[in-house]
Amino acid sequence: MKRELFAVSLLLGLLALSVYNIRYIENKSQTLISYIEEAEAHYLGGNSQQAAEDIETSLDIWLGWDSYSHVMLRHSEVDVITEAYYELLKELEGDDRVTQASFGVLKEELNSILTKERINVRSIL
Repeated sequence: MKRELFAVSLLLGLLALSVYNIRYIENKSQTLISYIEEAEAHYLGGNSQQAAEDIETSLDIWLGWDSYSHVMLRHSEVDVITEAYYELLKELEGDDRVTQASFGVLKEELNSILTKERINVRSIL
């Protein structure tokens, strides 16, 4: 009976840690997305310098999350998001017009992490 209780306790602990991890990822991603949305609003308002600063702030937060993200997330996702940040910064610092799709790509990549990390029936089975 003790083994069964230990096993159930262990499983419940793992479930609790998984839920905490998902909430942590959601909060961090929402913070990053809010900076991207601010940057988009600044860019559309004609302030590309402030937009670039907002993206750099978001990128700094993303890169500061490196020790966590490289352990808990797929490396391919980390690489794609990092590349999307640098592409958007390159566009903002260039002379060409930046499209809203460039901001959208980065937001979508961050949202895709949330979709993949959420617990659902397929992830359990």
